Amino acid sequence: MPARGNFWLGPRPSTFSSVRLDPVLLALDFVNPGSTSSAGTLRTSLISDGSDATYVTITSSQMELYAGTYRGITVTASGGTLHGAWASEASITTSDRRLKRNIQPLYETIASRAKDRLDGGASAGLGPKPSEGEQVKWLLRELRPVSFHLKRGAEAKYLKFGFIAQELEEIFPNLVRTIGDDTKAIASQDLIAVLTLAFQNLQKEHDEYKRKVLDQESEMNDLKTRLERLESAQLRR
Repeated sequence: MPARGNFWLGPRPSTFSSVRLDPVLLALDFVNPGSTSSAGTLRTSLISDGSDATYVTITSSQMELYAGTYRGITVTASGGTLHGAWASEASITTSDRRLKRNIQPLYETIASRAKDRLDGGASAGLGPKPSEGEQVKWLLRELRPVSFHLKRGAEAKYLKFGFIAQELEEIFPNLVRTIGDDTKAIASQDLIAVLTLAFQNLQKEHDEYKRKVLDQESEMNDLKTRLERLESAQLRR
């Protein structure tokens, strides 16, 4: 880095001189986004073709980072958005009990939601007092998995699978978030918990059916043994 000018990002007067970052990036100009200016744009010129490319845009409410012509990251005061396809060797989600309140079994929450829809006439398949299994089955019946293509972005060429957030919001609003410019997004971690509960109930039903089949097989074997004894006794007469 042959040369670098002085600059401030805070309330002090902002100055940023021409800077050489490396042989590819030629110059960097900056407009102070602090108290003296409401917005700034970070630009650089590419030596290869001389065209201007935006790498960072800054407003009073958010900052966006670009790679080429594609927006990669949006950062706001409440969080941010990763745009496009991202690869990670490890993904960790904070789930500490000490950070949570109003913890209750998920089936109770689903039961409450099912009751609300039942009272509204939207759940004809449920009885007056649906069991835990019926509640989960109701939720699974309401889900509509779809296949689709994205309209733009690097992933637009791939066939993808998932759900429509607007449809999911009608069934279980807690699974949907509104981000950015009113874009609907699905809370995947929450959806995993719902599907896990569904699988647990299916496994419970499977175990119950298996137990009933084994009991019936045992009864059939007993009846078969008794029948063989009766037939044997009849032949000896």
